[in-house]
Amino acid sequence: MYLSKLLLDPKSRQVQCEISNRYELHRTLTAQFPEKNRKDIDLLYRLELANYQSAANITLLVQTQLFANWDNLVNTGMLTTIPEVKLFEVDFFEGDSFYFRLLGNPTIRRKQPDGKSKRVGLYAPEAQQDWLKRKADQGGFKILGVQLRDFGLIESRKRKNNETFVIKHQAVQFDGLLKITDTDKFNKTIKNGIGSAKAFGFGLLSLAK
Repeated sequence: MYLSKLLLDPKSRQVQCEISNRYELHRTLTAQFPEKNRKDIDLLYRLELANYQSAANITLLVQTQLFANWDNLVNTGMLTTIPEVKLFEVDFFEGDSFYFRLLGNPTIRRKQPDGKSKRVGLYAPEAQQDWLKRKADQGGFKILGVQLRDFGLIESRKRKNNETFVIKHQAVQFDGLLKITDTDKFNKTIKNGIGSAKAFGFGLLSLAK
């Protein structure tokens, strides 16, 4: 697994457009692996912003299963410096503790009057914390402590059949401490991310000792 740190240039028109439309940012990132299947890339990313409605001081963290070559982003002026790319190899053990950060899209599926289920956002802090606890139980870890920062709704646009759809996602940043309870499940969690809307910049679980 590889971790990349990209510093985006807020003066770049492409950066400005893609910050306001995370789906296009995901398309740009996956396009840097032109000969690879998207499933093989397993791309997760997160924008680190002081304010998620702002496009200043932008750090982009990217996790991939394949080595990433970001030269094209440098050549097109999207980046301010040469990217940092490192191989991430950690043997996890039950009982290990880590500080973590996650930008999550807390949702739950609810049945609608027509009988179909629809994913709806969770806006109450208690419901958001319960969402994270459920994901932790499923993902092989336990939350020892966490702080929430709610960034509100982030809008993106997606074209399908010559129509443009506005898509909104609730963005909540979780910072805290976790303990691993099941190494097999946790390894899958690190690889696959947490929750929905991964193409829109959600789900990357970052760790620090």
